Amino acid sequence: MAKRSCLSDHSPRVSKRDYYHLNIDSLLESLLAVSDSALIEASFDGLVESRSAYSDQNEFIQRALHIGSVLLEVGKRYGRKLSSVHNASFWPLPPDLTIKVFSMLDTPSVCSASATCLFFQNCAKDPLCFANIDLAIPKVNVVVVTTMIQRARNALQ
Repeated sequence: MAKRSCLSDHSPRVSKRDYYHLNIDSLLESLLAVSDSALIEASFDGLVESRSAYSDQNEFIQRALHIGSVLLEVGKRYGRKLSSVHNASFWPLPPDLTIKVFSMLDTPSVCSASATCLFFQNCAKDPLCFANIDLAIPKVNVVVVTTMIQRARNALQ
């Protein structure tokens, strides 16, 4: 009689790193699915109080604060990215026309516009935006002037 192979012999091998990654993904999905913040607070309180030593409680709280700050930064970054994609897709002018409009603005206006969103920032990086810049503006430091000259490249007049 032939020996039957176990199902696990044919299942794909998952590395330890991939296993932890999948667990973290499902953990984050579960956590973000909870809409009741009081439930999260109560659970956190219980976890803190379950640690008997003050140092363990403090370490747990510090790790929670770190994870919270990481999630906050990631959320902000993706929020900005989504806003930028949204702005670029709903902006009524094509990029070449936007760059043409930017090239007609004065230097402080181009700098201000480039600070509003990633789409405008990318448009403002085009050398044509800096073809007619005024480098003698008061209150502009050498680093800004150097950056503008580098961006203008051959288009500078």
